[in-house]
Amino acid sequence: MAFKMAKGSLFAILLRSTWWYSVVIGLIIFAACLAITDAKYLILSFTAGLPFFAIGSYAGFKQFQQPSTKQVLKVTEQAKKIQAAGVAQKIAANYIKRGYAANTFKGNGADLELVRGHQKLLICSKRFKAANTGIAPLKTLVAEGNKIDATGYLYVALGEVTDTARDYAQQNSIELVEASRLATFFSGKAKIN
Repeated sequence: MAFKMAKGSLFAILLRSTWWYSVVIGLIIFAACLAITDAKYLILSFTAGLPFFAIGSYAGFKQFQQPSTKQVLKVTEQAKKIQAAGVAQKIAANYIKRGYAANTFKGNGADLELVRGHQKLLICSKRFKAANTGIAPLKTLVAEGNKIDATGYLYVALGEVTDTARDYAQQNSIELVEASRLATFFSGKAKIN
């Protein structure tokens, strides 16, 4: 049985929040326990706040691996100056380093096809400069992928993505490559599953 944290639980919310929120809550609990016990049980007081320190440490570790806002803005401006095929090539370079072969996709819904063994991924960056992304281009991408038995998809979107498009992407193994993720691809530090 796999453990899955409830999306609305306190720890799940803290994992998505800035790391120091958890640390502050841990310090408040530590101070309150010290006050209640007249500082007699220092280790017990620290242990009460330990889950929050652990969550804060983990969240901080994850957040410091992400590109800074300045880097994201720089990459966004850089990406807007190049063609869609160039953006797809930058993303593909990260996959090529990990043993994928990149081929130009012949169909209409994607730019590149990445292949490694039985894995086939399609990259679509045709409309990455669009202000809004709806469900229609994602359906086109999946339809093209069905023709070649694709196992996954990457869709580049620097604008707003509608909630229905996000839901559709989640249901169909589409990774939405938004500004912060695109920055990791441009820097060559993207983690690939």
